[in-house]
Amino acid sequence: LFRSVWEAEAFVIEAIGKADAEKMKLKAEAYQQYGNAAKMALVLDRLPEIAAKVSAPLAKVDEIVILSGESNKVTSEVNRLLAELPASVQALTGVDLSKIPLLQRVNATDRKS
Repeated sequence: LFRSVWEAEAFVIEAIGKADAEKMKLKAEAYQQYGNAAKMALVLDRLPEIAAKVSAPLAKVDEIVILSGESNKVTSEVNRLLAELPASVQALTGVDLSKIPLLQRVNATDRKS
């Protein structure tokens, strides 16, 4: 009886392993066939998770100060990128960065000035 149970468990483990291997093989073939599009799909699938991890430290920041001289191209470009970032991330990933407390405070400050 015990031998039958062990054999059954071994059979199940082997079947799962073979199925996983076949799944990986098919994925690899698909990625190879579609090249960069497949890689892009992988990245886009993981983008919400990546964005959440990248933005998590911002939730702990109270204030960001950018210092520069007058009519500095770097400052104006940074400001433009920061203004466009939440909409871009939400369009690509569905993650709403405006829900991050720091960005809510920044937006509220911008509206006051």
